[in-house]
Amino acid sequence: MWTRVHAQARTALESATDARGRRLEIVELPEPDPAELGRRGPEFLGSYVNYYVVNDAVILPRFGDRRADDRAASIVRDLHPGRTVVPLGIDMLAEGGGGIHCATQQRPAG
Repeated sequence: MWTRVHAQARTALESATDARGRRLEIVELPEPDPAELGRRGPEFLGSYVNYYVVNDAVILPRFGDRRADDRAASIVRDLHPGRTVVPLGIDMLAEGGGGIHCATQQRPAG
């Protein structure tokens, strides 16, 4: 399922432009190796894309695939100079198909 969603999103982004008509730069992030993650449910979303930028830091998912975790942290560090990348294990969120950004969304007041 996630492979199809990824392909659809990538196709849309490849033809998209910003408000000034400039093409978007697509940066590839690795995926953790399922063999390194142990048993996971069918909804598990092992994606580094769902990170969260805060003040002087970036909260980045960590999945336990040391090689992919380190590579993703390096790429995100380059994309956000001056911010500290903080890897955080998110197995419970990922089991439900979500990630850090999903869990940090605003709630309406009242």
